[in-house]
Amino acid sequence: MKRLAIILFYLCTCGLAMASQGHVYALLLSGGRNRLYNHERYWNDCAFLYRTLRQDYQIPKENIVLLMADGNDAGKDMLRDGGTAFASSPTDLDGDGIEDLSMSATLNNLSSVLQNLSGKLTHNDHLFVFITDHGERTAAGEVRLWLWDGATLTGQQLATLLSPLHTGSLCILMGQCYAGAFVGSLQGEGYVVMAACGTDELSWACPDRPYDEFVYHWTCAIARHDENGNAIDADQNHDGYVTAEEAFFYASLHDRRPETASITAYPAQLSSQWTLDGGSIESNIAETHHEQNTQPAVFDLQGRRIRGATSSGLYIIGGQLMIKKR
Repeated sequence: MKRLAIILFYLCTCGLAMASQGHVYALLLSGGRNRLYNHERYWNDCAFLYRTLRQDYQIPKENIVLLMADGNDAGKDMLRDGGTAFASSPTDLDGDGIEDLSMSATLNNLSSVLQNLSGKLTHNDHLFVFITDHGERTAAGEVRLWLWDGATLTGQQLATLLSPLHTGSLCILMGQCYAGAFVGSLQGEGYVVMAACGTDELSWACPDRPYDEFVYHWTCAIARHDENGNAIDADQNHDGYVTAEEAFFYASLHDRRPETASITAYPAQLSSQWTLDGGSIESNIAETHHEQNTQPAVFDLQGRRIRGATSSGLYIIGGQLMIKKR
């Protein structure tokens, strides 16, 4: 009888643990500013990352929010590669024939989405926020991010919009110019924040493909393949997971542009344990929050040596939607 009670207790506690396991959500933001500045490489950045979240990490569509330029408006909102013509941003980002993009990247939509997430996400859930687009430093020294149709967003405004979220963790990747200036505002318990460039630096496009340099290599690292399906291995410690920090170091080492990437985390160990894998993130985060060190971990280009996995590719080049299979 005693043995049966122990077994029942074990089954119940395991069931509770499984039931309490949270989920990974994602918000991809590409403001674009207006059609003169909304380069198609921003769409490519988001599409590659979206496919990675859906196909490689099996994150449900309903857990991913896309805020990109004019949303699903049929108007020509995107400047084609080469800067000679305009096109309407495709709304199918993963090539499955189903519309993924519906919401424009306005301040009202961003506020509404984050308000909705604050009422949905719990401390068992984890949110990944990706930002690509134009950043600007004004004559007064203020750094801001362009949203759609002339709206802007500062680091402090973004921090205020994120503050109601009570998630287990929040991981932010920013690829815009002067992204480093946002980092100081985006600090909190359970935060991992990565910026493609420094406070006074521009971010750059890839010299040989229609993507942004740092965020492209970061996405390659977590996807374990490039946009054409060529294998990449950024799993430095060979534990089967690519963490935010491992992807950061991979991207930093492969970045060919004059930009200084940074990563911060509270607690310090979080960046080396945060992954997009829902199965591993629970134990990683739980273990991290038992650590005593709550000072931020800050890393520069002094990386570690990393080596090289597969899927399909879909991107825009020369105004044409390209799909490459394995």
